[in-house]
Amino acid sequence: MLKALKSKSGWHLTHSTPRPNHPETQNSNPEPPAPKVVHLDMLDTDYAKLMAGEPIPEARKYRLEAGSHTYTRLSKQIARYRHGKLDQQGRDDILCSIGTVADLFTPADIEEFNDRLRTTNRFYLTPGERQQVVNWLEDELTITLEQSS
Repeated sequence: MLKALKSKSGWHLTHSTPRPNHPETQNSNPEPPAPKVVHLDMLDTDYAKLMAGEPIPEARKYRLEAGSHTYTRLSKQIARYRHGKLDQQGRDDILCSIGTVADLFTPADIEEFNDRLRTTNRFYLTPGERQQVVNWLEDELTITLEQSS
């Protein structure tokens, strides 16, 4: 067992043999913990698409006043929307995030979202708000959110 000891001249490593009845050796577990397995309800290809993100056409990037981090984030949000098997609230959350990045929503819109959340205890967009983001993606970035088969 290696130990780091500090002295007046600096740090030193010392080697000691484990003692059988010493508290440090009794609590140590020689076996590493088993890895935690998380089962995903999606195909490997969908997971790969989700992690890779959806490409934003280079010719359309100029329409966003943003850096590469924003493009990467948008592409991952689009991929998550398409391949993430989300419920309506999850899809609305992504659409709201995309709309916020694109400055589609006014401060009054955001306040309305917050009021809705306070009164209903759940987040949702109206069909018109959803369509506003979908139209912006199609018109400005030539991206459709429908999952292409």
